Amino acid sequence: MLSLNTAGTARWKHFDWVMLAATLMIAGFGLMMIYSATSEPGAFAPSSFVIKQAVYLLVGLLLMAVLASVDYRFLANWAPYMYVATLALLALVYVVGTEVYGSTRWIYFGPVPLQPSEPAKLFMVLVLARLLSEKPRSQSSLFRFLASIVVVGAPLLLVFGQPDLGTSLVLGTVWLAIALVSGTRLKYFLWLAVLSVPLGIVSWLYVLKPYQIARVLVFLNPDASPLDDGYNIIQATISVGAGGLSGQGYMEGSQSQLHYLRVQHTDFIASVIGEEFGFLGMLALLLVYGLLLWRVIRVADLARDKYGELIATGIGAILLFQIFVNVGMNVRLMPVTGIPLPFVSYGGSSLVTLLAAQGVLQSILLRHKKLNL
Repeated sequence: MLSLNTAGTARWKHFDWVMLAATLMIAGFGLMMIYSATSEPGAFAPSSFVIKQAVYLLVGLLLMAVLASVDYRFLANWAPYMYVATLALLALVYVVGTEVYGSTRWIYFGPVPLQPSEPAKLFMVLVLARLLSEKPRSQSSLFRFLASIVVVGAPLLLVFGQPDLGTSLVLGTVWLAIALVSGTRLKYFLWLAVLSVPLGIVSWLYVLKPYQIARVLVFLNPDASPLDDGYNIIQATISVGAGGLSGQGYMEGSQSQLHYLRVQHTDFIASVIGEEFGFLGMLALLLVYGLLLWRVIRVADLARDKYGELIATGIGAILLFQIFVNVGMNVRLMPVTGIPLPFVSYGGSSLVTLLAAQGVLQSILLRHKKLNL
């Protein structure tokens, strides 16, 4: 028999220090790259972007610690409130949101910006995990499958209308991963795949914004618009190619330091990494990402219940999808979608949300074994 204090100490023995170390390595490297992308060479004088990102990192780590100490199963009770909050914040963007680069995605609370679509990713993981982990006898698996589509569809459409195709795809990926792991029958996905063909055609013809269609066409042939939509794709390709095997050196990249590359501290920071550290540097970063993803998969495997397993699955899907798409669009394997590179790209909403997600993962680990009190 264990006392409450002893039980608490015993739980923290399961804390995943490897996951935390991998995260801090990536986030620390991100601060280095944001400094390189936004600061002038010479004397050490961090730009405001670096300082803000460091503050976001500290806030995120504090939130991670708080969420790790909270029983993740308690969050299931708050799932309905999270869902309402998600819809409210996403709707509020249309009322008081600030437009940047043609998209209205941010709400400013004084000097602090919030991109509601970022915490929406984590909230939807928690909401969908609760919905699909419960199997009431009165509900068929088809009912829960259709209900999950409706639940994720509302925030997805709100995000898509901002417009933000990239985050919409992230939400869709989260739903797909959780639905698959939850044990949903494969025939339901086959029916959905068949229906998606005509829906895709209609979306291309009548739903997608002109700039979104242009991004796909420019991805196929960026040289057709070298000074407009294809400019950054071409510059990113030049940056990565100039890095070669080992790179030009930290803060020595010609494309990044001469600012030929636009938004290089956010969407295209992988190009700065490729130019300054080369193929080997990018490979090293991907290996650390691989270590992090392995620890997330481990959480899903060790989770004591289906709810914890589905939460870890959803968070892992967010990380894997964003890494793949961001790096892919920097090397012309994927269209430009504005998806940040996890823990590396500048952005407080993204960084704090991902660190909060890790707090939930740690909570699952801390409670994966039953303690006798």
